[in-house]
Amino acid sequence: MGTGGAVERFSAELRSLHHAAGRPTLDRLVRHCRAQKPPVTTSDATIHGWLTGTNIPSERSERAFSQIVGYLRQEVRERGGDPSAHFPDGWKNALARAREEKRANRGGRPRRTRTVRATGGSAPRPMTLPPDPAGFTGRAAALAELAERLRGTDGTVTTVTGMGGVGKTALAVRAAHRAGRFSGGVLFLDLGGFGPGRPLEVENAAERLLRMLGVAEPEPGDAPPEPVGRWRTALAGSAGSPLLIVLDNVASAGQVSPLLPDPPHHVIVTSRNTLSSLAAHRVGLTPLDAGEAVRLLDRALRRTVPGDDRVTAGPGDAERLAELCGRLPLALRIVAALLLDDPHRPLSAEVAALGEARDRLDRLRYDDVDEQGRALGVRAAFDLSYARLGEEQSRAFDLLGVVPGPDFGPDTAAAVLDRTPPEAERLLADLTRLHLIRGHPGRRWDMHDLVRLYATEHAHADAGRYRGALDRLLEHYESATTDADRRFAAPGTLRLFHVNRFASRAEALDWFDAEHRNVAAAVAAAHEARLWRRAYAPAVRLARYLEFRRHTDEWVACARLALDAAEHLEPERVPPAALSLGNACRAAGRYEEAERQLRRALDLAPDRPAEGNAWHDLGLVYFNLGDYTRAVECHRNDLRICSDAGDLLGAAQSLCALGDAQRMREEYEEAAASLVRAIEVFEHLQDAGGLTQARINLALVLLGWNPVWYGGCGIWHLCHALRLARERDDHHGQAVALLDLSVLYLSICPACYGRAVVRCATRAMNLFEQQGEPLRLAYATRALGRGLLAVGDLTRARRALDRASDSLEALGVRPDTGDVPPGTGTRTPHITGCFGRSDKNRFRWLARLPDDVIRGDFRHLDGYAWEGFRFLVLTEPGRPPSSGEAPSPPRPAGEGAVAGDVGDDTDDGRDAAGRE
Repeated sequence: MGTGGAVERFSAELRSLHHAAGRPTLDRLVRHCRAQKPPVTTSDATIHGWLTGTNIPSERSERAFSQIVGYLRQEVRERGGDPSAHFPDGWKNALARAREEKRANRGGRPRRTRTVRATGGSAPRPMTLPPDPAGFTGRAAALAELAERLRGTDGTVTTVTGMGGVGKTALAVRAAHRAGRFSGGVLFLDLGGFGPGRPLEVENAAERLLRMLGVAEPEPGDAPPEPVGRWRTALAGSAGSPLLIVLDNVASAGQVSPLLPDPPHHVIVTSRNTLSSLAAHRVGLTPLDAGEAVRLLDRALRRTVPGDDRVTAGPGDAERLAELCGRLPLALRIVAALLLDDPHRPLSAEVAALGEARDRLDRLRYDDVDEQGRALGVRAAFDLSYARLGEEQSRAFDLLGVVPGPDFGPDTAAAVLDRTPPEAERLLADLTRLHLIRGHPGRRWDMHDLVRLYATEHAHADAGRYRGALDRLLEHYESATTDADRRFAAPGTLRLFHVNRFASRAEALDWFDAEHRNVAAAVAAAHEARLWRRAYAPAVRLARYLEFRRHTDEWVACARLALDAAEHLEPERVPPAALSLGNACRAAGRYEEAERQLRRALDLAPDRPAEGNAWHDLGLVYFNLGDYTRAVECHRNDLRICSDAGDLLGAAQSLCALGDAQRMREEYEEAAASLVRAIEVFEHLQDAGGLTQARINLALVLLGWNPVWYGGCGIWHLCHALRLARERDDHHGQAVALLDLSVLYLSICPACYGRAVVRCATRAMNLFEQQGEPLRLAYATRALGRGLLAVGDLTRARRALDRASDSLEALGVRPDTGDVPPGTGTRTPHITGCFGRSDKNRFRWLARLPDDVIRGDFRHLDGYAWEGFRFLVLTEPGRPPSSGEAPSPPRPAGEGAVAGDVGDDTDDGRDAAGRE
């Protein structure tokens, strides 16, 4: 092989030596030169140029270069390496060849050289690949995918894409070093697609690749063929010796598509652009997972100081540090460099330094460059992507920095950008293509945490533009939450004359599920900006949904902001805001504050309906506190107000809660009467949510009254509630119905229904765990243990009951004792009077009724009806109702202990939005 590519080989050898020496900073190398006697003058920019190959040492700077090489070789020796492996024929000879090539290339054309093919190992194959990245961590799946591609013959082009700083180049270089079958050599070329200068043109890229191969220039008198043609000719001529080519930092498909080879050669292309127009297999990189990020930080510290154990000594701080870096490899390496400069600095101090979001990007920089000569700064990396945006795209990126929530949809983007939804989606596609935002299923987008900080900086750069975009965002959320809340409300309360963007309750619920965190973040942003009206309205309208989904922490936070905003507005806004906060605190178990806020709402109530709302929610608080007498009084006050006003929905809600409080006072006949009336009204209003709650409460009355006599009817009501909850996508309602089913089955007869208990309790546990309800999860776990005990599975029963006991004790609830008998035990005997042995048909359909409902089979559920006012029985279709009413049997001693599992409040509160 001729001497073509001498400059590239010179810089590659220097980079290899620098890497083997532990990559000392450029500032350290400059200080070493200045410490000589006499001082040797050089600069970090000069050394950076030598490392990247943009220039080579001149005769005047040869002394500085000699000092640097000597320093690097000494570092290699101290690390146990062999410095002779670098510049094997001497750095002076390599520098002389590089200078000769540089002189010959003046005027724009390299000197003519002869092409010498490598045969029999007589000449080395070209290798311009940077050193294997030290401390490379993770990416096992991506490496395996690349290795499979490089071994195969299905395609020759693989792209590695991702945001700036995610580690695309490191992955490509690591994969190229591991690929061992390319006898023609491995070429690496940085095309400068996202750099401070102009991207490399295709022709210039082809010329550089040709020089790396040592391909001769055409004869002086010949018409010179274009470089791309010569490159393709060279590729065809080396088909017997496959090449691997790494084209790094590519701006667009057009920059590389003419350079792509045919088999057997392979090429890896890295880019921040998706390059979707290339016919290539894509390996998309995202930030590291949490474990990989922590390991990268640990390895980066130990590579320089093997005894640095700060990561293993403080795993919690290390995990927090990784999250603050967005698990971005570039940011993690910068933090490692900062920590290495201060070996006594604890990780907790770095966590504190990065904890302030507005200063984080300033902190994530280091005054040096990486192996490819790129600045070690997160903001600098993002600047390179931002510089490639057009005017419309940069405006869109800046304005999206206004969005405070975790993600956004096309309608939100359209509002912020002040564009139509189709125009907004086109801009989102442009930003996604450059990995400045990330697309997700369901037409959702978000930003990496550090990119969001960068975008927020740009958004705040123009105060007027920022305020306008924020106002449009808040106006959008206020309008959308109003429409969604109206459609989400019970059908009997929906004002149909309003134009509504949501066609159905399900559509409104889907919108709330996708947007509730964003609305809450927007409320906080409006409050911080002292936009009181913009903060108040969406917070109030969000409350009904947050209660439905049991997002209690979010509800409390929004309600606090709404109340504070109300106190800056008209006085009449304070009572409903206090009511909402009181109801939220009640749902969160903060009963003292709940009572205080609800008393305030009652004292400030502007009218009788507002008083009724406050009485209702106060009754729920007293129920939770175990003061059932005061709860009954509150609900009776509410019922009188609703009846006087002709408010059917309010009256039904009052009766539903009143019946539950009467149950806890063991006033079963009165409780049943209240709940039957509530069910009738809810059915009339077609209020599925109220009907679900009333049926659950009525089943609990039957459970406490006499489960053996009325348990079948209780099962029937609970299965109706389960059906309604599933139709409404009410996760909490489903879980409560399943928990109550397991308890009721146990009370009817554990021996008959033990397996049904296990099935229902297991499903309830899964739902409560998903919703983050530890108390009810513990109750469901206890029901599971009792069901397992009933079927004779003592080992699993003990585990479940012990787990439930531990959970209840941790939550401050005194667990039951004596659940698990000593010894091996036997199956639980039948309860006297149960129907399991005498009426097998009834036993079977009752046991499988919840499973039928979950499968969507309602034949048994719809095949029976309930009758009577005080006493409830099941009647098969076609059979005449029983004559007279069955007498109320005495309740067996000790009965009702199991009912306490579910005696806590499950009724929904009522806020100002509860009655339309």
